[in-house]
Amino acid sequence: MSEKDITRFLQALGLSKREIQVYMFLAKSGVQSTSFVAKRLKMERVQAYRTFKKLQEKSFIEATLERPTRFTIVPFENLVDTFINAKKNEVMNLNEQKQNLLVSWKSISTPESEYPVAKFSIITGKKKIHSKMINMIEESNKQILFLTTGLGLIQEDIAGILDSAFDLSKNHKVNCQIITDISNENLKIVERIDQNITEDHINIKMHHIGMSSKFFPRFLIKDEEEAILYAPFGNETSVLNLEDEGLWINDKMFISVLKAFFDQMWSISIEATRRIDELKSGVPIGEIVVIKEAEEAWKRVTKTLENAKKDVVIFTTSQSINRLAEDDSFTRFLKKDLKVRIMASIDLDNLEPAQKLSTYYEIKHVPISYMIIIMVDEKHLFIFKRPPLNDWTSESAFYLPDTFYSSDPSQIERTSEMLNDIWKRGTDISEISSQAGMNLPKIEVSITETIPALVSLMLQNNVNSALITEQHQPIGVISDRDVLRDIIEYHKDPVKAIARDLSYTPLIILDKAESMVNAMQVMRKKGIKRAAMVKNGQLVGMLTEEENKKTAIPTPTASTATT
Repeated sequence: MSEKDITRFLQALGLSKREIQVYMFLAKSGVQSTSFVAKRLKMERVQAYRTFKKLQEKSFIEATLERPTRFTIVPFENLVDTFINAKKNEVMNLNEQKQNLLVSWKSISTPESEYPVAKFSIITGKKKIHSKMINMIEESNKQILFLTTGLGLIQEDIAGILDSAFDLSKNHKVNCQIITDISNENLKIVERIDQNITEDHINIKMHHIGMSSKFFPRFLIKDEEEAILYAPFGNETSVLNLEDEGLWINDKMFISVLKAFFDQMWSISIEATRRIDELKSGVPIGEIVVIKEAEEAWKRVTKTLENAKKDVVIFTTSQSINRLAEDDSFTRFLKKDLKVRIMASIDLDNLEPAQKLSTYYEIKHVPISYMIIIMVDEKHLFIFKRPPLNDWTSESAFYLPDTFYSSDPSQIERTSEMLNDIWKRGTDISEISSQAGMNLPKIEVSITETIPALVSLMLQNNVNSALITEQHQPIGVISDRDVLRDIIEYHKDPVKAIARDLSYTPLIILDKAESMVNAMQVMRKKGIKRAAMVKNGQLVGMLTEEENKKTAIPTPTASTATT
């Protein structure tokens, strides 16, 4: 006799799937405590205590006198003997009554119809309803459709109905669809089911739909041949309430109507995984909203990052890289096991911070971006506006007022495709930092050129810096950020001012034999506070007045050239 035969025997004795699981575990492991068994079988403690209590009431297990209390099984041979004796008595009684029963039956019955007749039966009591449902599941050959409430899901999990569905789908490849109301009360059960479905590749699908009433009718359809429709009886419902009433029916017309209702509910419901994510993150499903207040937007961003599971994609501006490298209040939410990809325009001004970030995250250089985007787990999308001109110096990595948020799947799918395409075309930070030097800006602008002409030329060539020349000789470099700073902070007239009036970074061109020390001496002599050093036609470093007092910076760090 196999273990499966023993399980069937225990079912015949009236044990549920959960009770059988505990009994078999105790049989294999010996005397154990309730907490130990619950932990090993991955059961909730409350559920385990109820199961032990029922087994003890049915005389299948016995408790020890020690503290804490432990339990052992009643010997299996005793159960078998008790069952055999009970069946013997039943058979004897039936044999004694058989003749009288047949005579009475013939006197009151009519011949059975040759045509199939629709049948139904009333089933009273949750235990009997659950037993009937388990039998229907075990006898299914094609499909099980199951609709239940949030409370009902807890009750049916305790009764072993979900375990029966798992066994059926796993061993017999029967399709199973479950619709329920997923809430915080049954979230742990749903998470466990979802994890088992994923890990064991079981053909079970679970969807969520809100059910406002606790008395929402529940039903199970087997192979479109029979169904059981049931609901709580009375005014109160609880996990332990046994007063349910069910209707079992095999009428084809009734079942087709019930199935059509199920299909309609399925079409408007959502996947269980999305509902789980909503409950854990606190973000409504499919939400599209503009968050006006910066504080509220920040809370939404950080909460989403705290609950991130797989990856975070950040598409941002060159200026934000510096702030991200310094902004612990943001990066502390990026867990070590998350895959974080950051895309931005990498230039001299943000190369060093970008290299710092690349220690923990994947960084790529992409063409200049005028948009800031964060996408989390391909489920949550944040789009931030560029700050207004009077607030461009904000220390935050993101401008939070009027943040756009969406969890709409179609919108996220399109944005994800765009970000993945940009990522594929980007240049890895390691390729930039491993170069001997960085090329000078590709475009040249005369020192007498106007600001509109300078900006127009940079936009036409899709670059964020330009080489300033005087009589065709390079004398400095300037970035789009330098231009913006002069206009906003120093109030330079964008119409009248020319390149000579801007705060461009002067060049110090070193001969082959010259070193950084020579550049420092030139800076001190001429009173230059910031200069870019060029050697062999490439930028090799950046010196500032403060760093001049210490040493030269070995890698470029100021926004004066594109990569």
